[in-house]
Amino acid sequence: MSDARMQRGGPLCGPSGAPSEIRERGATLVEAAIVFPLLFLVIFAILEFGLAFKDDLSVGHAAREGARAGATFGNDAYANILVLEEVAGTLGTVSIGDGTITRIYNPVTGVGDNYRYEPGYGGGCDWFPCPDPDSLVYSPPVWSDRDVSAPRTDRIAVRVQFTHKWITGFFADTTDFTHDVDFQIEPQIFDP
Repeated sequence: MSDARMQRGGPLCGPSGAPSEIRERGATLVEAAIVFPLLFLVIFAILEFGLAFKDDLSVGHAAREGARAGATFGNDAYANILVLEEVAGTLGTVSIGDGTITRIYNPVTGVGDNYRYEPGYGGGCDWFPCPDPDSLVYSPPVWSDRDVSAPRTDRIAVRVQFTHKWITGFFADTTDFTHDVDFQIEPQIFDP
């Protein structure tokens, strides 16, 4: 072994020699400077897309629950407000927001009504126009003559459009999630 290797502070210093330790600390800093931004990017991407996926699933679930409720209530005078309450209750997990649009319609003819969620709209109704017959601002539905007699009943469809707001805004500011679901209306054989 040469004396240069054994000298303290030489080009090939041992564990206590300063030059190699400084180089290793510098390499660690460079690696951290590269890895940490990538790590944070991956974590935020997982968070962003996870929340967006949750919202999309919730909108699909709300449309399905609304259509199921509409199929059950048939041509009841309260059917549309009950469908909207199902949609709002299901969308509570994604913090239903102003401007959420729900359409209740006949999927065969396209005739139906659009409702916009506006909390505190008036008369105890959070939807515009208000389909609640007990409300002061009641607006009767366009499609209320649903065929509920067996064996051939109408179909009812519910479309829910929800605006998802991205946290970081890196991918977009907002994205609209829309789901359509239709069911056969259950025959109403018995009078209440």
